[in-house]
Order: sequence, then structure tokens, then C-alpha cells
Amino acid sequence: MLKNFVSSLLVICMLAGCGGSEKNSSVAEKKTQNATAVAADIVEDLNLKDSMEEVKKRVVKGMFFQGEDVTDNACVYFSTTSGNSDTVGVFISDDTASILDYLHDYLEEQKAQTQTYYPEEVFKISNAIVDENGSMVILVICNNIEEAKTKVTEVLGK
Repeated sequence: MLKNFVSSLLVICMLAGCGGSEKNSSVAEKKTQNATAVAADIVEDLNLKDSMEEVKKRVVKGMFFQGEDVTDNACVYFSTTSGNSDTVGVFISDDTASILDYLHDYLEEQKAQTQTYYPEEVFKISNAIVDENGSMVILVICNNIEEAKTKVTEVLGK
């Protein structure tokens, strides 16, 4: 146990010495981020806060991951307006590949469902932003695609 403590302390000291710029923030720091705070920040920065609502964790698990335990650090906001596909999702996990697969399946399903009832929303879903940095995956569906891309790139530290 003492070995683990000393090793952990050494790693922390080394990572602290590697700091200096925001772009060089450590992967460990990103993994400890709270998905809820990151998602809320994106919603606010994209001026979607008046029409978005956070969904419960169990709903996220069912809607996106078919009930699988892919991550417990996730937050999703959906539009409260009927017929509006706006979505912001932040998922933090070591298994970003699985999350990406599930999100691509979700988007394909959403396109198929939306085609019938709200065909004007298909363009937004088809151009959804899905990006990751190794520990965090972000999904954004909104009208302002360029602003959303910029925000996602900034949050992911790219």
C-alpha cells in the first residue's frame, strides 16, 4: 500500500511539473472532469440554455447505450421543444471507442425516426458533431454547427 501511495505521489508531482499551458493539461485531469459541468458549459456557450433540459442518468444509459454500463460519468441535454433535435452530450470514460459506436448507432436511428415526422431536422442530425480526445466524447446537435465545432474543439483541448 505504501508503494502505491509513493508511486501515486511521484506521478502527481511529475504531472504538476508538466503543466504550463492549458493545451498541455493531463489526461488524468480530463478524466476527473465532471460531465455535468462540461455539458452545462457547452449548453450555455451555445445559447441553448433556455430550451434544453438535462435528462436522468438512467435515461442516458437506455437511450444511448442500450442498457450497458459504458460510463457512469455522462450528461445529456435534450431540447424541450417538440420537433427540435438539439442535443448536447458529454461522456467521460476509458472506453471511448464503445461510446463512439453507440453514438453513431443512436444518430442513425434518430435520422430514420426524424425523417418521417420532422424532415427539416435531418440535416442537423446528419451534421452532428461527435468528437473525442481519448477520455471524453462530446455529441452536439444544433443549428449553429460552426460555433459548436469551435466549442467542442476548445473543450477537448485540440
